[in-house]
Amino acid sequence: MKANNTTSTGCPFCGTGCALSIECGENGFKVKGDKTNPSTQGDLCFKPIQMAKALDAHRLSAPLYRADKSKPFQEISWDEAIALLAHNISSLPKDALYFYLSGQLLTEESYLFTKLIKGYLGTNNVDANSRLCMATAVVAHKMAFGSDGPVGNYADIDDADAIIISGSNPAWAHPVIFRRILARKKAHPETKIIVIDPIYTETAEKSDLWMGLSGGSDTTLYNALLAELYRRGACDTAFIDRATEGFEQTLNAAIEIPFAESVASCGLPLNDVETLVELFASDKKILGLWCQGLNQAQDGVMRNLGFINLFLATGRLNVQKGLPLSLTGQPNAMGGREVGYLSNALPGYRDVRNSDDRATCEVYWNLPPDTISPTPGITVTDAIDAMSANQIRFLWVACTNPLLTLPDVKKTEKAFSNPELFLVVQDCVLSETALLANLVLPTLSWGEKEGSMTNSERFIKRVRPFKSGPAGAKSDSEIICGLAQKLGFLGFDYTGAEAIYNEYKALTKNRFCDQSSQEYDSLSYQWGGERLYANEHFATPTFKAQFHPIISSASHPDKNQFVLITGRTKKQWHTMTRTGHVAELMKEEEHPYLVMNSNEAEERGIYEGDSVVITNQLGSLELPVRFGKLAPNHLFAPFGYPETPINTLVPVTNDPFSFQSALKSAHVRVTRKPINCH
Repeated sequence: MKANNTTSTGCPFCGTGCALSIECGENGFKVKGDKTNPSTQGDLCFKPIQMAKALDAHRLSAPLYRADKSKPFQEISWDEAIALLAHNISSLPKDALYFYLSGQLLTEESYLFTKLIKGYLGTNNVDANSRLCMATAVVAHKMAFGSDGPVGNYADIDDADAIIISGSNPAWAHPVIFRRILARKKAHPETKIIVIDPIYTETAEKSDLWMGLSGGSDTTLYNALLAELYRRGACDTAFIDRATEGFEQTLNAAIEIPFAESVASCGLPLNDVETLVELFASDKKILGLWCQGLNQAQDGVMRNLGFINLFLATGRLNVQKGLPLSLTGQPNAMGGREVGYLSNALPGYRDVRNSDDRATCEVYWNLPPDTISPTPGITVTDAIDAMSANQIRFLWVACTNPLLTLPDVKKTEKAFSNPELFLVVQDCVLSETALLANLVLPTLSWGEKEGSMTNSERFIKRVRPFKSGPAGAKSDSEIICGLAQKLGFLGFDYTGAEAIYNEYKALTKNRFCDQSSQEYDSLSYQWGGERLYANEHFATPTFKAQFHPIISSASHPDKNQFVLITGRTKKQWHTMTRTGHVAELMKEEEHPYLVMNSNEAEERGIYEGDSVVITNQLGSLELPVRFGKLAPNHLFAPFGYPETPINTLVPVTNDPFSFQSALKSAHVRVTRKPINCH
């Protein structure tokens, strides 16, 4: 290790995409924010600061293999591992193969997977954990504006008159963005922060108004607001006529229920919703932020579009009056979407269903015509069913832990444990998913490999290595290229990440996410500029933004059930495979828990600290109770704890447009754990 050596890189956690400066000295690594980065301006949260302490913890250093999943793993060589991969892939029909990727992968790695799977293997049976995170926002952006891509940027926080946060707790999930919101509030106390969420989160605690709506009533609220704005003559009719289509049909769907009746059905005070009406009716700049509360829902696309409709109806798609800005969950979900790693996509925001898009990629990759399938692959939750039915017999999981993140944990575990399924897990540690695998491929981790990432505001930054990894680990790119070469495919002999990026960026030329002019060495770029659609020229066939009638499909619990809301904790990342080994990050988060309203708990003889059993048709979990503040008949539990995987109780219920699972909520019953007197 070189003393006093500084490396510029990026954070491996949330989609905020903080740029980091790593000082490598005699006593280890010191993580700071990179103040030269225009996107995050040197700020960062506690996770990357502490993360360097766990870089070497529980690392894998050799491929592991077992033909029989009930037997112990044996270490094998990389040559043997690649040969096993190649044999299993080449011995099965295309439809029996499946690949599951991650927003944790660097852009170059996701591009190589896309090229290999959709191009050279000729199957679209690939999905990514963006399906659990951002697929709904992707579809909503496409339906409203014609293309994926968050509209605004973080700088819109700095002069917003009001910031409406719907279905998100950025104080925990996007801390740097939340600190920027608080900085705006401190400098301009008149700035209003409004939080729409069934849970009184830390974000809600710092807000001017918490609107604790009943879970599933989001679309009702948005429709009520739209209809009332129209009744009061507060819609921007000039913008609607000039730049949009579909307003009349959307209004007709929204205006059916009287305003007060709609508000009451959301469980909200009329005065609170009046505050929102008055804001949208004003000329103030409003920034709308949202994340998984709107995305991970049975009617997630409708929730997204309902929120976006309010901004379209009031002409808020510019720097003066504000705009909606979707917050991204994974650090490189945007980069993965750009390179086409979801089941219907191709690089440069192309689609496998489009013949010109397929032909462009086939020519560029030197493939014969009609190599790329025109049929989108099945999404990951359908793939789980296909694994259990022996239709999919090979699964390659890269850099994610789906056993704990997919809905219905028991169903997923059964599928992964199927002896007819050859399961490959490519990761830096032995995750819960890896423990069920036939073949485990040890990878380099954050801080050990080179590439790029795109954050929530479309800003691309370089990710550089500042340490070496275990001697037996390989980069994800090395593994992909090694397999491709073993299979006899040409075009996978890159000299490094720069060569991969340069190949990929040419496929973005003249595309919406164009980055073709960027030089890799100096890569620091926000594609699309500060705000998309600044000229009111949209990516739809008519070049107009699209309103969509909002019809909810959300289900509601019976009177004996609670709505269980799931989410992240403040200091941990997802399933804790890395952050769970850092003592400073585990402090106050060592144990799972369930948050209840104190009055609802005590009515059932439950007191703070008691253990309760939460149950539904999928199973049961035991958790200790903490008191908090939530909408009536709602609960909250974090999803990241492997010993009590909360997705055990979350059924496979997908949005009909995005096929994203409704991971945010489940209907459960709560009983106090009986005291054992023996």
